[in-house]
Amino acid sequence: MFNFIKYFKKTIIGILSILISIELLGLDENFSLKNIKPFELNSVEGKIYKNADLWGKNGTALIFFSNHCKVSQKFQKSISTISNIWINHGFKLLVFSPNFEKAILPDELAYTDVGDSFEEMKKRASRENYKFPYIYDGKKQIITKSLDVKITPSAYLFNKFGELTYYGRLGNHDNPNELKSSELNQAIQRIYNKNYIYSRTKVYGTSVKFEEDMKLVEKVRNRYAQESIYINYGDEKKLNFYLKQKTKYPRFFYIWSVYDNKIQTRENLINISTNYKIFRKRGLKVYTICICEEGEKEIAYEMLKKSQLSALNFYCSSREISELSKLRSSTGFKTTPFCRVLSGDGKFDYGTNGMIDKSSLKDSFLRMLSK
Repeated sequence: MFNFIKYFKKTIIGILSILISIELLGLDENFSLKNIKPFELNSVEGKIYKNADLWGKNGTALIFFSNHCKVSQKFQKSISTISNIWINHGFKLLVFSPNFEKAILPDELAYTDVGDSFEEMKKRASRENYKFPYIYDGKKQIITKSLDVKITPSAYLFNKFGELTYYGRLGNHDNPNELKSSELNQAIQRIYNKNYIYSRTKVYGTSVKFEEDMKLVEKVRNRYAQESIYINYGDEKKLNFYLKQKTKYPRFFYIWSVYDNKIQTRENLINISTNYKIFRKRGLKVYTICICEEGEKEIAYEMLKKSQLSALNFYCSSREISELSKLRSSTGFKTTPFCRVLSGDGKFDYGTNGMIDKSSLKDSFLRMLSK
């Protein structure tokens, strides 16, 4: 029987999640830098920022940016360009990371190699060679809550008197590096010309995560814990199908044994499970194949269950599977565990023997899913 109420609730939740990505910011236009509560926040370059650091000679732009937000990532270059242009004209440009990172759901990390912790902010800033201050506000979220920031990326521009003159999007997310169409750059230009007319625009991006959102995270974790875990016998015909299958999505194979190092196995299975939860909505296919006999499959099952790995899990004897032997020989790995990431058409991207490096595995998935 069709459950209309359940369907209606899901539909409303879906609609609300879309609306939040395009909502019109509602901060009062009379807001001033003086309204921001006292704070001391760390930046990736090692400086501690306080309220006095918000004031620029001619004005200040406060930008809210998330490592994991794919729209924010598009504006990395334009933020640097705008900062380099206007810093010489008496303007300050400060970039804040606003997210309470523990409240970010796994599948929200499917477009980034790093999350939103302070240490991961440092990694992103170093690799991308950020020249602007990148400040962490994810713990107490003092500035984030003072400005009622709901979405990243978003910009708040103040004139030299500390008065809010613009807030909204940085520019066109379809053409983020075009300064002529950048509303933020245009607003700074107006202030420079002593035109303090207030304006605002709609924003598009990713919702900011707060500590209060941990209730939703707990619900999702409980849902993961309730997912069914199966391990089925993989005969030669079945495994040949998955090993040779051509798809438009990348495939990950993990070949292991119940006799492998238990600590290593546990860490690998948790790593795989975490990445599967992150990338499965983008189409990643994950297959684990445990080399064991019928009487040992319960041991394998318990290991998979503890790691909450709800992918396609098989067990088999290596003596029976010729294609499994080919996969092993093609990697050059003679012992379990070993893994391999293949593109949809079967091209090799990443593989290793023993402990799987977390960064290397995630980077491989991002490469494959971005093609």
